[in-house]
Amino acid sequence: MKKSILLLVLGVLTITATAQTMTHEPTFQPDWIYVTPRPGNATYLYVVEHGEGNTLREALNQAIARVFQTTANRIGVVISTDEINRAVQSGTDYEVIARKMKVPVNKVCEFSIQDTITNSWIMYVLCQVAKTGNITPEFEATDECTKQTRFENDMKKWLEQKQAKENAKKKTIAKSNGRALIASTFIPGLGQMLKGQGGSGAAFLLSEVVLFGGGTACYFLGQEQSKIMKSTGTTYEQYSDAKKMKNTLDIAMYTAFGIGAVVHIGNMVHAWVVKDKHLAQNITFAPAIIPTNEYTTPSYAYGAGVQIKF
Repeated sequence: MKKSILLLVLGVLTITATAQTMTHEPTFQPDWIYVTPRPGNATYLYVVEHGEGNTLREALNQAIARVFQTTANRIGVVISTDEINRAVQSGTDYEVIARKMKVPVNKVCEFSIQDTITNSWIMYVLCQVAKTGNITPEFEATDECTKQTRFENDMKKWLEQKQAKENAKKKTIAKSNGRALIASTFIPGLGQMLKGQGGSGAAFLLSEVVLFGGGTACYFLGQEQSKIMKSTGTTYEQYSDAKKMKNTLDIAMYTAFGIGAVVHIGNMVHAWVVKDKHLAQNITFAPAIIPTNEYTTPSYAYGAGVQIKF
């Protein structure tokens, strides 16, 4: 039995953690990551590579090294991976490395993403590279880095829809709170019941019935003692007893009414602030964009995430 409970708890925690890691807002990502641009002439190609690392520099070095390696292999330049890595990691300018290694490479754009869970970096680079080994490439200026990103319009639309939903949710919550406040002002606990909080609503209703009912009973009992005190046939001993009883009942009445007033104010405040169980205000949905660990082709997984607040 204990093992089952433990497994159930671990399962819930796993689901919650997974939901939280998936709930990321869409990222502005350039078109060239997904659709490789067309070259302006037949002497060069566009190449997209990516690298990963604990720092931006590590990720960039890895991406650039891959560009040099794939280009060298294609144009037939014999060069070792270690030599490329040493040259790139030394911090030498990429154009200098390209001329020295006879591997024509022109870095055009770069784009980075940080993993919010591990704090590691993914760097994408767009480069113009030699198409073949027997033709000198004629690299050209490009506006690929300044073009509108692929998801920018979707992002803006999504943010607008999100804001509209937030505003609508706030209005709905305010309406629910106002209705509950008015209801509990006239009938204790009714506002909580309208919000699906039947237990607290019943508690407030019962408390106020007992307090105000008890205070009212003490008032009428006190009036009976006043009648005895004012009666012409009352003896001194009866008068003293009635007066003591009247004072005791008055104290009990004012105490009950005072506590009842405080409870009623608390009931009204509680009716306003308590969560409405009929509203899904604790469930958040968001599109999810998750980078996959593929080294050959930059890839993302798209879907939807849900996060439930407890």
